[in-house]
Amino acid sequence: MVTLRGFASLSADTFADGPPSGTDNGRIDAANRIQPISANGRTGPFNGQPVQGFSAVQFAPDTDARTFWFLSDNGFGGESNSTDYLLRIYQARPNFQGQGGDGSVDLQGFVQLSDPDNLIPFDIQNEESAERLLTGADFDIESFVIDNNGDIWVGEEFGPYLLHFNSEGELLEAPIATPNPVDLNTLNGQDPLVIGHRGASGDFPEHTLAAYRAAIAAGADFIEPDLVTTSDGVLIARHEPLLDDTTNVAEVFGPERMATKLLDGVEITGYFAEDFTLEEIKQLRAVQSRDFRDPAFDGLFEIPTFEEVIELVQAVEAETGVQVGIYPETKHPTFFDQQGLSLEEPLIETLQRTGFTDPNRIFIQSFEFQNLIELQDQLDAEGLGDIPLVQLYGNTLPDAPVDNGFSAPYDIRFNVEQGNDLEAIYGADFLAAVENPLSSTTVYSDLDSAEFLQVISEQYAEGAGPWKNNILIREALETPVDGNGDGVAEITTRLTGEVTSFIDDAHGADLQVHPYTLRDEERFLTLNPDGTPQTPEQEFQQLVDIGADGFFTDFPRTGDPVVDRLTSGEVRSPNNPDFDFNTLNGQTPLVIGHRGASGDFPEHTLEAYRLAIYQGADFVEPDLVITSDGVLIARHEPMLDDTTNVAEVFGAERMSTKMLDGEEITAYFAEDFTLAEIKQLRAVQSRPYRNQEFNNEFEIPTFEEVIELVQEVSAAVGRDIGIYPETKHPTFFDQQGLSLEEPLVQTLVDTGFTDRDRIFIQSFEIQNLLDLRNEILPEAGLDDLQLVQLFGDTEGAFINEGGGGFSVPYDLVANADLSEAEKGAIYGDLLPFLDFENPGYNSLANAEAITEISSYADGIGPWKNNILLREPLATPVDGNGDGVAEITTRLTGGVFPLIDFAHDAGLQVHPYTLRDEERFLTL
Repeated sequence: MVTLRGFASLSADTFADGPPSGTDNGRIDAANRIQPISANGRTGPFNGQPVQGFSAVQFAPDTDARTFWFLSDNGFGGESNSTDYLLRIYQARPNFQGQGGDGSVDLQGFVQLSDPDNLIPFDIQNEESAERLLTGADFDIESFVIDNNGDIWVGEEFGPYLLHFNSEGELLEAPIATPNPVDLNTLNGQDPLVIGHRGASGDFPEHTLAAYRAAIAAGADFIEPDLVTTSDGVLIARHEPLLDDTTNVAEVFGPERMATKLLDGVEITGYFAEDFTLEEIKQLRAVQSRDFRDPAFDGLFEIPTFEEVIELVQAVEAETGVQVGIYPETKHPTFFDQQGLSLEEPLIETLQRTGFTDPNRIFIQSFEFQNLIELQDQLDAEGLGDIPLVQLYGNTLPDAPVDNGFSAPYDIRFNVEQGNDLEAIYGADFLAAVENPLSSTTVYSDLDSAEFLQVISEQYAEGAGPWKNNILIREALETPVDGNGDGVAEITTRLTGEVTSFIDDAHGADLQVHPYTLRDEERFLTLNPDGTPQTPEQEFQQLVDIGADGFFTDFPRTGDPVVDRLTSGEVRSPNNPDFDFNTLNGQTPLVIGHRGASGDFPEHTLEAYRLAIYQGADFVEPDLVITSDGVLIARHEPMLDDTTNVAEVFGAERMSTKMLDGEEITAYFAEDFTLAEIKQLRAVQSRPYRNQEFNNEFEIPTFEEVIELVQEVSAAVGRDIGIYPETKHPTFFDQQGLSLEEPLVQTLVDTGFTDRDRIFIQSFEIQNLLDLRNEILPEAGLDDLQLVQLFGDTEGAFINEGGGGFSVPYDLVANADLSEAEKGAIYGDLLPFLDFENPGYNSLANAEAITEISSYADGIGPWKNNILLREPLATPVDGNGDGVAEITTRLTGGVFPLIDFAHDAGLQVHPYTLRDEERFLTL
């Protein structure tokens, strides 16, 4: 038992000499809108430096044992709000009650931590000052010791770094990074591979190009196409010959195309891939086979051929330089041989035809043994014998059911039952190493001994692929456990702590080991031996720790960061990425899905937003217009003509002619339709050079539906996705009597989507942003939400006859005839920078105007061409060699300092729009 012997206290309102502190709460960077700390009944700025907030203590040097050094923590709770909190070690002498004292504390002085010799390699808060005093925005100090020389060694968490100071608190050497000794137990000490199991099949329908592409984007080193064949001998990517669960085959073809067959000895009735031609297969679309996963992409993606999978990988390499491998599995090879459609020959032919034969980028796997033995001979004959083969293992546990196909290699049972010459098929060494003679009851556990693994290593295999449960032994729970607190108990097992020798035995035979399958959902997880739920990340790490050379996962986006962390040469906190960005605060740049993933799907659809999030977007951008009954919907323009099938649904009598920002336009306008009518429409791809396959498939979503989607998918992907709405043509909509700003804010309030860090509201106009900042947001209690001033062309090249256009904030045109007093009431201190006679963004593209913009905005959104300057080409250039010359400009090398102006004013910069197609690129 520990007994309290003495007690002393120091008031939280104790301040030491120093500059004012607590002047910036860290929530707003804009220079003209910084607000002080306010919490616990205290509001800054404070007169001096707060003393309280200690994180470590040592006996003070050269004093009695009743005087101490206390290390101040990093400040007011975070990096961003501690820019003026000075890092110090305070000397104090407590007068303990219980030991004859009065409980007071005598504060005797402090040691100020500093970097006067400029040893820190990155910018600090007081970068330009002579003293270079350190603050809580620079380091998060947590512990310290004093060595025999009197030097002070401080541990901090932002790096994390070790900091070495002299006794005066002056830094003596650059921050020392925390090493991460990488001592992997893999076969050769190599980094483990992340293998996208059927692609990113946790997010997309399995075995689709979309799933493979997402796996690659998430960091997978290999993608896995399971291979079956069509009736005309083309390999396609499906997990089974049966198409029923993973495609819409029953909707496309009638039941007369079903067949009853023996698949690995089991009679099954279904739609079999080998009964369909490739042309017929291409009529099908993939669906999500697991009912607990997101079905939003059902019916959208084709069934790819093996060749198309290879071409995707090659295209990614050409576009990005990233070399990803392919890990095909031959599915049920004995069954397909019985159908007269062998898999091995077309597999080799496809590799040769596509030139994809680098043995460092291929593993070929199978649950059967005979076909890998034969495949090795075939590869040798083609000069491809170095391509590695992997022997898959089903259930090898002692209680594995003998009559279950997952427990038994079917080729062995088939060959035994047929009376085939086993030695001729498998070889004498193979037969000698089997634990029990091959028979109709042979199971995988007869074939996994160290001796047997050595034989297959010498005969054909370079790797083994076991079920993860064969390695990390589990026991069943009597009662399922709810591990994630969602109210549904889905964990049914607990790890016993036993680890079988399979990995060690395989490594002893010079075989890599790639266990399968790691999945994030609770139903696939287990309890640790101590009864705590094991997280997906912990499962990945455990397998790496025991020596797995790679792992199959449905969620590469979960597995890849774990491997990156475990194999990094340094321990890094989220505050310290391994790349130095020149962003406003050094933060990682945001990826904003422009109208969703609008390069892949029709823009501004829930499917486009969902895809953008799964592809890694941090924010999705819904442009907002409004219906006649006042509901915000996601469309890029009020005109529905180019992005919907409105002309097919409604007659020409619903068209109207209006002045839109100075231009007369005849079209179908969103504000002339009710929401019920809008919901009759379907989105189309507005750009003819993009994929038209998904036209007329998707509804037009409301803003509220976009928010609901983001809330749903954020939970699924484990990231807080943001929303970046744009109010489109606010002056125009005000003229229609349908203001956008109030319903926007009300929708945020109604849905509870009000987290400042997850919202940017943008506009090309100025007045509506000022209205939001000064009136509408404060009235809703949301005055700290982030606003972004968009910039169109700053060269004045796009102005229409009515004075509007891409070069002009149209509210300036609309307000040109107001009196100076009226203009001043609207624009305030920005008024001197506005030219109402020749309005344009050019008058705002300077340091002074942007500083004034920081009085209402948190960022600017410029056209990329206004920053990276271009010049036209006399003759277009064909950059990708497709025979069509579409590049029409060249970078001059000039960079307009718009980003510098914005950063100096405390504003983020989010340029638009980056597109992959050559017509949008430059020399």
